[in-house]
Amino acid sequence: MSAPDTNLQKQKRRHWGPLLGIAAVLVLVAVLFFAYLGYSADTDTPEQQPAAGQVDPEVGQPAEGTPATPLTTPDGAPQVIEPDQAPAEQ
Repeated sequence: MSAPDTNLQKQKRRHWGPLLGIAAVLVLVAVLFFAYLGYSADTDTPEQQPAAGQVDPEVGQPAEGTPATPLTTPDGAPQVIEPDQAPAEQ
């Protein structure tokens, strides 16, 4: 059901303030959203890793026997795997 007396000109005059406020809030939300996207974007360039076999002159050659990957044991001690030894014959 609709109102029997609708004066559109009168309603436009009464609602221009709230409609303008809603539009202003929507614009503000859009600006803040794009500002957040710009702030959180990952713009850092990754460091270039030397190709395999190349040596960085600042770092130098790794020590002989140094593991290729960091140790992941909790105590930090290197793990040594001994070969199976056959039982001594008597």
